[in-house]
Amino acid sequence: MVVRLERAVRRFRLQSAHNLLDEAFASVPPEAFLRDVGRPLLARLDDAAEVRFATSLLELRLLAQAQGWERVNGPLVVLACAPDDDAVLELIALGLALAARRCRISYLGAATPVDALTEAVTRQQAAAVVLAAEHATLTQRDGAGLRALPCPLVVVGPARETIAKRADGVALDAVAVTTAARVAGLAHRQSSRRCDEPSPT
Repeated sequence: MVVRLERAVRRFRLQSAHNLLDEAFASVPPEAFLRDVGRPLLARLDDAAEVRFATSLLELRLLAQAQGWERVNGPLVVLACAPDDDAVLELIALGLALAARRCRISYLGAATPVDALTEAVTRQQAAAVVLAAEHATLTQRDGAGLRALPCPLVVVGPARETIAKRADGVALDAVAVTTAARVAGLAHRQSSRRCDEPSPT
């Protein structure tokens, strides 16, 4: 399957690539698709235009699989990329795995300003945030904003250790098989604690 996809991508044959991805999604669970198909495909490509074409196609198809994740009956997890980052594939794949574990998803996408993330988290009463960080760059203001989030922060991506340390978050590997379960556990526990808190009088 990956070899056939590589051939279609190298020839920029969009319809052939879509047909092969239809086959892949029919045989691989959505939350395992990036690990089993997407990343192996990208690892075989060495031309920048081919990588861009494949990445755009994979993002489109993963988001198509995500339809309805905002209506899941469960605690809300907000997904976003750090302000200077746009690597969304692992973030979307993790969101699919979280939706399968009864988490509702709010997806903010690439290069999310911390102010916008904070507003989304506060207004939606999110139970957890997953931030994808590819680069270890974070302004003092953005670091302070992330530390002030009213719910647990999980950082994934290559720069996760550095950003998590600066933002008082938890660094996890997005592709590890235990990550979705750990994030879902955080979200469900946070939601339960809020339910147990006495109402203001």
